[in-house]
Amino acid sequence: MDIRLATFNLENLGIRDGEDSPEARTRLSGHLSALRRVLRDLDADAVAFQECLQPELLDPLLDGLGYPHRVVSSPGGSPLRVGVCSRQPLGPAQEVARATDTSVADPTSGFCLQISGAFSRPVLKVPWQLPGLEIVLFVVHGKSKIPTPTPARPDPGAGPWPSLGEVSLGRLLTEVKRLAQAVELRRAVDAVLAADPETAVAVLGDFNDVLESEAVRCVLGDAGAVYSPHLESGGLYPCELELPAARRFTQVYRGRREMIDHLLVSRRLRQMLAGVEIHNAGLRDSGATAPGEGQFVGSDHAPLLAVFRT
Repeated sequence: MDIRLATFNLENLGIRDGEDSPEARTRLSGHLSALRRVLRDLDADAVAFQECLQPELLDPLLDGLGYPHRVVSSPGGSPLRVGVCSRQPLGPAQEVARATDTSVADPTSGFCLQISGAFSRPVLKVPWQLPGLEIVLFVVHGKSKIPTPTPARPDPGAGPWPSLGEVSLGRLLTEVKRLAQAVELRRAVDAVLAADPETAVAVLGDFNDVLESEAVRCVLGDAGAVYSPHLESGGLYPCELELPAARRFTQVYRGRREMIDHLLVSRRLRQMLAGVEIHNAGLRDSGATAPGEGQFVGSDHAPLLAVFRT
């Protein structure tokens, strides 16, 4: 039996508060139609999705496509929700990597780092219940790389930054948040695999970062890079590596092709991996599209799909 699992960023599905207008509703209608075409072509058994502003729009989006089971994250610090729609049952969902309270020090130099706080987009953990197999899904929507507001510029819409040094401070906050959530997600995956190393696990979604980034490497595990072969069974495998490098991209930004959506699987699922698809033909440049244009192509992210054979 083939199992088709996909991840797809829906690109702000819905209308934000205060932005409703006849023009916005016309764009939304076209947006829904385009997304439905993509989902029909994917023909996945389950789709992990990101950037759902209005969960009630899942009804018209999925109508007639054969997804009776669905779960959506609760609203958090961000209005953008994640979720899963599936042709097979889904178990009880849980939000993980919600916050961190971590203190760590370098015993050699004494350099100390203390981080605490909540993340705006928790990870959604969902058991996917297939005949004879349960796959634990972790649905990710990583924080963007936009600099975080600082005390000198607390309002994101307050105009230009006062200095490039302050921009750097905002970038530091952003990277700390991204790395801290990656650590918490890795701990959640460790907990599942510690109970049973042969558990089928898939961590998938829009990471807003490339495979070589420290945040994604944290989630992968990468035991070989730290000379710890006894930990390799807990590492995850990026399904995209099954494709030639030239085909590995899920977004085009300012002319640059980037693979920022990933589907990372545990050892058991890697042994079942039979094929990978990235539906990126005709993907538009999200950094070059003027506001209000390009809303009828579905998304500025390409869906990523993996096929597993039982």
